[in-house]
Amino acid sequence: PPPPPPPPPGRSRMCASMAAVARRRAAGPPALLLRARRSPLAVATASAALAAICCAFVAVLPGDLGFLCSGRGAWPASAQRSRRRRLLVAQWASRPDAKRVCDWLMPGPGQTSEQKGMEELQERWNREEAENVDKAKRTLQSPNTTIAQKRRGIEELEYWAIRRGGYDAEIVLIGALKHPDLDLAGQAHVSLKKTWESHFNAWVNSALSNAKAMTNFGKIDQAMKVYDKVIFENPVWGEGYHLRARLHNKMGNHTQTLRDLHSALEYCPNNYVTMVELGLTYMDKYQDYDKAEELMNKAGDLCPVLPIKAILGVLYSKAPYLKAKAELDAKFNVVTLEAVPQRLLPEGWIHKFEATERPNQAFLRVGAELEQWFAKVQQLNPTRHQQRKLWGMLVIAWDPDKHARELKSFTTQVHLALKDRRERELMKAGAVEGKMMEVQAPDEYDADAITFLRQIRRDRRLQREKAEAQAEMERSEAAPA
Repeated sequence: PPPPPPPPPGRSRMCASMAAVARRRAAGPPALLLRARRSPLAVATASAALAAICCAFVAVLPGDLGFLCSGRGAWPASAQRSRRRRLLVAQWASRPDAKRVCDWLMPGPGQTSEQKGMEELQERWNREEAENVDKAKRTLQSPNTTIAQKRRGIEELEYWAIRRGGYDAEIVLIGALKHPDLDLAGQAHVSLKKTWESHFNAWVNSALSNAKAMTNFGKIDQAMKVYDKVIFENPVWGEGYHLRARLHNKMGNHTQTLRDLHSALEYCPNNYVTMVELGLTYMDKYQDYDKAEELMNKAGDLCPVLPIKAILGVLYSKAPYLKAKAELDAKFNVVTLEAVPQRLLPEGWIHKFEATERPNQAFLRVGAELEQWFAKVQQLNPTRHQQRKLWGMLVIAWDPDKHARELKSFTTQVHLALKDRRERELMKAGAVEGKMMEVQAPDEYDADAITFLRQIRRDRRLQREKAEAQAEMERSEAAPA
């Protein structure tokens, strides 16, 4: 371009050059306005860098060509090392444990490694829970196990019910309440109370302990705030509502007490302690004797250890007309080997609110009833024909295809529980060896709890090492010589 004109009077040369640049940018495209200023130093630096890159490429290329040509290049040692490394990687990847590691490390599409690891952990926990609950159930049902082994089975069920909150362990514990040995039934009762009162989160348990201490010292408002926070963070945990109902009852808020007790029973339908408290509230505060009798009968049917007869005696003294009705109902609820009780058939459950809106809670309630009924049936020593007959009646009655579509979730759970567990487990309970609980401690009432827990962990570790050694032996035998 032509040299810029001299600046007008009163303006500096810098302002004039900036104005010239602005005119050029407005006149034409930027590509025509830029001019390459090549300095000798820049050209020399670029040439040296390009020469270095070419030399490095020439030095590496013969080794790569030698590797591709099976080690006949200029550097056969590097090619052999590369080929040996690839062979080792291929051999490792073909091993079964390496495949498991690769599967564990490689998450699926749209999944992080943390999510993959949590899924693997949940799978392992579910498998361990199912195996131990199954073993404890066989131990309780078998006539060949000792009382010490049955106690060990109840302890195992309590552990899994508190740690995982599984329905299976709770249902088996409820079935153990009907055991003829009162000491064993009492231990199952204590285990169930621990299960319902404990949360799997230690921070929640700590907060509840602080709230109970505040209540004992008269700090009612602070304790109420703690209960409100626990319920807000755990809205489907029934014990939070139960504890807040007790505090409301202490303050004299009977309406709030009734509401919270109903919520606690909704989320934990087998909690017979809550049933008794709700029945007492109906009987003393509202004089609704019909509902009180219904709740008391349910609680007494679930747990024979409770002093329900004494409470019913007080109730019948206030409402004598209920006594004749109770005697008539008792005649129809007698357990026989000829027919299934009407309360276990789907007609008594499918019309309830929980059957469609809360199928898991409804299944937990039905499962407890079925478990206790089967425990009573086993005490009558049924023949195989009678057992199959009763089992067939229940399986046919709970067939999901016979009921409405909205009941499918509830009826399917009950149907599968009947079809997959009942007869097969009861027939194998006395015949399968190695599927029973072993007594962990020589003394049933070990005063040192820490020693007892350490012994349990030690025995479990030995069992795990034994299983791993056996699996390794099987793999070595299956491997080719």
